Amino acid sequence: MIYVTVGNHDQPFYRLLESMDQLAAELGEEVVMQTGVSQYQPRHAKGETFFPYGKADEMIRAASVVVAHAGIGTVIACRAHGTPLVICPRRAANGEHFNDHQLEIARELIKSPRPGIAVALDESELMEKLAALRRAGKAAAGEAGTARQLKRFLRDYIAAN
Repeated sequence: MIYVTVGNHDQPFYRLLESMDQLAAELGEEVVMQTGVSQYQPRHAKGETFFPYGKADEMIRAASVVVAHAGIGTVIACRAHGTPLVICPRRAANGEHFNDHQLEIARELIKSPRPGIAVALDESELMEKLAALRRAGKAAAGEAGTARQLKRFLRDYIAAN
């Protein structure tokens, strides 16, 4: 199962939802979407507006790959469970967020890659990034060193900005 999450932000992320819904018809694997505040109704995937924290964590743990906004909580949960993650950052110019901090995080992850995390700067890169991570498979859960490095990277990034 591929889990798609747009997080709890109060602006919709139609670009990611529409793209992943279209890809769901081609992937040959169940796709479950957390659609957030949008009014989007998936046609090729299962969709829920929000999942309680425990259920969202269970979805991340069970997923073969997670596709998400560049939300730090999702990044950390994926690393803790060894679940591969494709990040597609929200963009202020598209009305998806109030600033481009997610784009900045994504660009930093491109410059300093982390195992099991791929960045799709726009929706046209989703299939390629998904395919690469699906081939690689899940990592061992709780890779403390990698999670510690990611937390340090994020802490340093936030402190610098």
